[in-house]
Amino acid sequence: MSNDAAILAIDIGGGTTKLALVDAQGTVRHWRCFTTSPPDVSAFREKLITALRLLQREAAQTVLGVSVAIAGFVNAQGVLAYNPNLPWLEHAPLDSAIRDELQLPVYVESDSNAACAAEYIFGQGRGSSRFLCLTGGTGLGVGMVVDGHLLRVAYGCMGDAGHIILSPDGPSCSCGGRGCAEAFLSTAALGQRYAKEQGGDGTFRTLVDAARRDDPAALALLAEAGHWLGIAAASLASIFFPDRIAVAGGLCLAGDGFLAAAVKALHTYGGSFPVAGLSLVRATTGEHATLLGAAACFFHPELLGQVEANAGLQSSV
Repeated sequence: MSNDAAILAIDIGGGTTKLALVDAQGTVRHWRCFTTSPPDVSAFREKLITALRLLQREAAQTVLGVSVAIAGFVNAQGVLAYNPNLPWLEHAPLDSAIRDELQLPVYVESDSNAACAAEYIFGQGRGSSRFLCLTGGTGLGVGMVVDGHLLRVAYGCMGDAGHIILSPDGPSCSCGGRGCAEAFLSTAALGQRYAKEQGGDGTFRTLVDAARRDDPAALALLAEAGHWLGIAAASLASIFFPDRIAVAGGLCLAGDGFLAAAVKALHTYGGSFPVAGLSLVRATTGEHATLLGAAACFFHPELLGQVEANAGLQSSV
């Protein structure tokens, strides 16, 4: 597809909403963001539509539609059904409001699927037949592409694979569980833990910057997080049998010690058969992965095919 067409791509995360024009080659233009602020849905929707109108005016290309990636479970009507980090946006019909205002087709996908699609099309997933992507940010999303199609187990995605239990005595999680992978591995949880133990503003960036200065506490915390990630990857490998797992989102910034600890734990605790031939790598699509994936889902409809029994739960608009 030529560069003369683009998608208005949106990434609605637990902390930040990002928007950009994205073409089929993965070029991101006119990127901008604002805080995903609760609890006024009407005000958020208006801010979103205002930003989309501005992007539409700035576009030098033909705008084919709008593709939205949102954190959480997306139902068959393209509406957020559940996300403990965004409860105020649950059941809000953002897609119809955008479609009515911009008079463009709208597609809605879970952000975990979008990030996986981006890495599959543009990054480490190329050439993989069973590609799994772990995306760490405010939450921990998991997406998978099997034989060129997004895997949909429940609610249009892999279910809540980021909430597998790593330790029953672990920290409480926003989902209501305890010891979930997300509670150990979300960038928000890691940043807050470092601040509690060492001070700082509680952001993951502060933790990463400290590790880059060879701060022992920061390096130890990221190595511990990598250990937990490797255990999570080992558990998922025994269920889904990927040939490649990529770590995406903010966790990409965690450094070599983090990834080395994850690879070691994967091979220490994973079964010999599911781990044989499995590679655990750092994603390459960077901070715009979910925006790229939102557009990829629009430009590559073949990705959206069902690989599941519950075909009625496909998240399309």
